[in-house]
Amino acid sequence: MPQSSSTSQPSGGPRLRVSRRAISAAAAGSAVGGIILALPQPSAFGEVSPAPLPQSPQPPGSPQPPPPVRQVRFYTVDAQFLAYYTQVDGPRTLGGAISPLTTTVDGQPAQYFEKARLENRRATNRSGNPAFDFEFGLLVDEMKAVRSLKPIGGEASTVTYDALENESEVGRREPPPAGFSGNVQVRADGSVFIPFTADLSPAPGHVVPAYFWEFMNRGDLFPGGWLHDIGLPITKALPAVVDKGRIIGTQIFRVSGAPITIQAFQRSILTYDPANPEGFLTERANTGTDYMGVFPERVPQ
Repeated sequence: MPQSSSTSQPSGGPRLRVSRRAISAAAAGSAVGGIILALPQPSAFGEVSPAPLPQSPQPPGSPQPPPPVRQVRFYTVDAQFLAYYTQVDGPRTLGGAISPLTTTVDGQPAQYFEKARLENRRATNRSGNPAFDFEFGLLVDEMKAVRSLKPIGGEASTVTYDALENESEVGRREPPPAGFSGNVQVRADGSVFIPFTADLSPAPGHVVPAYFWEFMNRGDLFPGGWLHDIGLPITKALPAVVDKGRIIGTQIFRVSGAPITIQAFQRSILTYDPANPEGFLTERANTGTDYMGVFPERVPQ
């Protein structure tokens, strides 16, 4: 299903919150096996989810202690972010707000969402481009640095942030194509080689599949451009098997062992599920919610 929301387990039984946008865009289909759950109305901002975020065990010797149980609370989008949130289809690109207004380590205004930390960079934007006034935080780097075993792409997954730390090693980058002179190179199959350099000068990098490249270049979702809003790829595209929910018509179908593709970038993780409704095959993973589970002390409530 579109990953714009967190899974919760209220006292009255299973419940999965989904975005209004995802419900209206979901294509009808038939379920094969599994459990069908009636699709509830989306939760309103400000509602408290009684269930704690799912926690992942930590590897022996990990510098990251097991995080305490943390409820997911939804907040209104702060006024300074509201116009941008509306512009970029916030329910899809950001999900719900999971913190009140806070600040970054350098004191800039920020707010945590299910899919990102949105930072107000107007005070430090010297580019003259208003599309750079807002920026997504580097949450992926922090979670993989502590080798969190939190699953990516579902309630369970064969790919974790620990795996991303291994996959993002310099030695795993692909050499540039012969004759490559910089920028990016589109291949015959629509995939794109991107060097891991800030100015896109020739260097080893990673290949981005065509479906991710198309999504990254949607100006309606990423007005600052892919390099600013999503960043460079830090891993290759990785196959994953996940347990997740999938919207089919007006219901949620719980599936186990679903094959998807995951690729990590500096400011986001993209997922591709060929069984998702049309228009939602590619999504942004819930890195904001994951971050709150890994570093609960860093996300205010």
